[in-house]
Amino acid sequence: MKRSVQIGALRIGGGGPVRVESMLKVSLSNREACAAQCASLLRAGCEMARVALPRPELAPDLKWLVFNTDLTLMADIHFDPTLAVLAMEAGCRAIRINPGNMPLNRLNDVIQTAKALGVTIRIGANGGSVSGRQLEAAGGDRAVAPYIAVREQAELLLGAGFEDLILSAKSSSVPECVRANVLIAREYPDFPFHVGLTEAGPGDGGIVKGAAGISALLAQGIGDTIRVSLTDAPERE
Repeated sequence: MKRSVQIGALRIGGGGPVRVESMLKVSLSNREACAAQCASLLRAGCEMARVALPRPELAPDLKWLVFNTDLTLMADIHFDPTLAVLAMEAGCRAIRINPGNMPLNRLNDVIQTAKALGVTIRIGANGGSVSGRQLEAAGGDRAVAPYIAVREQAELLLGAGFEDLILSAKSSSVPECVRANVLIAREYPDFPFHVGLTEAGPGDGGIVKGAAGISALLAQGIGDTIRVSLTDAPERE
């Protein structure tokens, strides 16, 4: 059986239900609007939402939200390991990071805090954000490059003894997204996966595009959380 991770009351992986995810699209500084959007997402069937923490002064707002919503939250962190630690200390039991963007000594701070607090870490790559080095190593193949990026990230964390991971690789291309995830799943068959397309677009076109990629992966047993990413309200997602 596949591994599972626990994020608050929500179990992900291990043969459990596929969880529905979205993302808050209001600033943490507007506490009441964030709480209202969380409530609206819960009514729409969402089970977990990513929330961006771009600045340290917003950490108290994140802490307030964690304790004032029933929706499971995952802090979205870019580059700054200090923000990752602040999010975990604020009570967020899941973070999304790119370990390759963090200095190794600071990444260790993130890992040790996650271990101490029982936090799940989601890692991954987008097709449009892979490095030139990774794309070159992939021979220019834009499906192989995210696989290489995720493998590098996973080995950083697994090498430090951290295994409470969710893996993800996204692309705006359905074939590239599906192939990248298949490659990663062959390498790491036991870990939970988050699947979806990035920049799928607005309206019905984005829904159809997202459904095509997500369903192709779920049909192969790949995917424990899903997000239909739209240029639209999160409830529409």
